[in-house]
Amino acid sequence: MEKQHQILSIILVLFVLSNELLITEGNDKIIDNVAYFQGSSSKSQISRSQGKVITYSSDDGSHDFTAFNNGTFGTQKAGIYLLVLGAQIGSPRRNGKGRIDIWMRQDGENVVDSNAAQSVDHGSTSVFIYTTLFQAPVNYKFEIVYSALLDVECTRIGLIATKPEKEPLVPSIILTIIQVSDGTNTIPNAQLFSSKTQLGNSDPEVVILDTVSAANRIDWATTEDHGTIKYSEAGVYFLLATAEVGSAEGTHASGDIHVWMRLNGKDMPNSNTIQSIRNGSSAILVCQTVIKLEVNDKVQLMFSTTNKELGITVLNPKNEPRVTGMLLSTFQLLNEEKPTPYAQLSSSQSQWGCTTPKIVKLDNNDGLQRIRNDNGILEFEESGTYFMMAAAQVGSDEDDGIGDVHLWMKLNGKDIANSNTIQTVNKDTAVLVCQTAMVIQAGDKLEMIFSTDVTSGTLGLVASKPHKESAVPSMIISVFKSSYLKRSYT
Repeated sequence: MEKQHQILSIILVLFVLSNELLITEGNDKIIDNVAYFQGSSSKSQISRSQGKVITYSSDDGSHDFTAFNNGTFGTQKAGIYLLVLGAQIGSPRRNGKGRIDIWMRQDGENVVDSNAAQSVDHGSTSVFIYTTLFQAPVNYKFEIVYSALLDVECTRIGLIATKPEKEPLVPSIILTIIQVSDGTNTIPNAQLFSSKTQLGNSDPEVVILDTVSAANRIDWATTEDHGTIKYSEAGVYFLLATAEVGSAEGTHASGDIHVWMRLNGKDMPNSNTIQSIRNGSSAILVCQTVIKLEVNDKVQLMFSTTNKELGITVLNPKNEPRVTGMLLSTFQLLNEEKPTPYAQLSSSQSQWGCTTPKIVKLDNNDGLQRIRNDNGILEFEESGTYFMMAAAQVGSDEDDGIGDVHLWMKLNGKDIANSNTIQTVNKDTAVLVCQTAMVIQAGDKLEMIFSTDVTSGTLGLVASKPHKESAVPSMIISVFKSSYLKRSYT
């Protein structure tokens, strides 16, 4: 009798536990209204001081995120956040020459290894892309700061806002911050750095990532020796690489640098991007993708150069954080039974522009889920908060063009305010980025729009196929919906 009583007690305990688990699972919620901030500035920001705080003037969309007018930002929710800043750098009269550095401060202290740099040349303007992935508690406060290093006296350089005719404003900054997870280390994610300069040549080489600022459920043990990131869990992942490219210290080399990705030893199709370097200039070269990965998949970042004195460079500015050579941010999107809406699209066609705006054609569906693509018109099947990043390979027909290329977004046939960006082309090539985070409704349609202001030659978006490398699309666009699973234990 006593034995039967013990068995009944065990059965009762198991029943209670299973019931509690069912209640817990039933209370788990998918959160679609993630915290985000989309801001811009209609004012140019120019200063010779070191470490001036970047400010915004327009809240173009936000939810559960604090932004102060003095340039301080604060989280209202704990979680992992992706930050992408596009700074339109140049000089008011386009006569300045020098370099802009951008880094982060937290509680008044410079964040270690958070710096990046990009050159400003005579007559040019470009978009400086600054990115980071960070874990934040509630009320985590930070600032983004910049410095301007002048090569020519009696000139000014900085973050420049302009208003083209019949186009959206070109803000001095476009700032996108979006929550991709709640809590602490709830999703696979990593942020890796390269702390050593790596010079290249015409043969593809692996980028060595020897420093980590965060890694959770992603294996980076072999990145220091082989540059290989191993994914331990299957799912849809976003990968964003920003390379600090330039010439070897003490040189003023010129040429092109290519960066692309490999998956399990094979080049990822349509992942290549190119940046021209002139007379030892510095620039940020972006390479990004949204991709489905399986358990034990391995990703590598690759690069090549047309000059042996060019490569991925590390800088050590005085009184500033170190400028790391390569920064890779990667994280898993919501990995539940419900499919995650995302799109990875590209164009295999060169597209030439004029002053009349044109729609960017996208003929490659490199990855699609719950988003439709009609050759550049993206239609969303599901409402939510989305991150969108377009990277255009701008240049000229025969590498002889001079002028500006403009890139912005339209939603449901209307220009998105404060979304315009500009890249000067001077017989070279570069990647022009335009990004946003915004609330989308099911049925909304998004388009990328471009125009050109030509001084000579033919300008536009340039596709190419380098030898022994992945194709260089004229446009790469990555889109994903941000959601997370809110666990309930009551």
